[in-house]
Amino acid sequence: MPAAGRWTNWWRRRERDRADPVEAVEEPVPAPEPPAAPDPWRPVAGEFALRLLTLTWEAVHHIGEAEFREQDAERRRVLFRIDHSVTRVRRLAENLRVLTGEPFDDPGQQVTSLQDVAHAAGAAVENYERLHFGPIADLAVAAVAADDVIRILTELIDNADRYSAPTEPVTIAAHLTGDGDVVIRVEDNGIGLNPAHVPWIERLLDSPGGPAAGELRPAHLGLSVAAVLTHRHRSLRVRLVPRRPRGTVAMLMIGADLLCETPRPAEPEPVAALGAVPGQRRRALAGDEALPENDYGSMIRAGIDKAREALDSGSR
Repeated sequence: MPAAGRWTNWWRRRERDRADPVEAVEEPVPAPEPPAAPDPWRPVAGEFALRLLTLTWEAVHHIGEAEFREQDAERRRVLFRIDHSVTRVRRLAENLRVLTGEPFDDPGQQVTSLQDVAHAAGAAVENYERLHFGPIADLAVAAVAADDVIRILTELIDNADRYSAPTEPVTIAAHLTGDGDVVIRVEDNGIGLNPAHVPWIERLLDSPGGPAAGELRPAHLGLSVAAVLTHRHRSLRVRLVPRRPRGTVAMLMIGADLLCETPRPAEPEPVAALGAVPGQRRRALAGDEALPENDYGSMIRAGIDKAREALDSGSR
């Protein structure tokens, strides 16, 4: 009975397989990827930026001394232009420090009015003469965020300056919203936003971790700096939208928790009381505040009056 034989052979094979089961072959588990090695150039670039900052602080000090001694109006204008160029070099060094993620401490943090924030940011761009200042809310930024707000606004103004015709004005204004926040608007009549770049810009500004290394674009490093600084504070937001009929509106929103009343100027100290410190007395007579060494915040605020004077004369 051939069929019975086949069935018997099948049964024997089945019993043999039960007695000696074939071990299941486990697929190898892939080993976890080793963590990416830290970029060795990042701390080097941060240290390089810090050394550049130190040199710019020294240069600003020496130029200030020369401006104080110089009596010729034309030479003073040349010194001011040199001072302005050094200020822009300092800003680039600070940006490099921000993008490398190195610590950036501002020893002279203090409450700063929105008026001073706007003028300090405008003074650090190339063509500051074309800036027009509209209405600005009578409020101030808390000390913990004031210097970062100045840096962010500087980058937004610099973008407007770069991507619009030199004959067109750039307008800065700040208004209070119904929620108690402040929105600073920077408007230009330039070439506007490239539609192909809009998704990248939105992703850059909305990413909670800041820009990744692959997201950095040399042509838009200022926006990357603004994104990093914005993510340091939960109440700061940056948006770029098209302006009609042409141009761009950059908006920096400052949350109510980072705002306070504008500090009122204190009574000026009598000059006679400063006689014991010749250098301090000389600066007071010159209308300039003595600056602590390597104090970014104080250096920015001490130059605000000079920037306002230059901006006003340029607009006239």
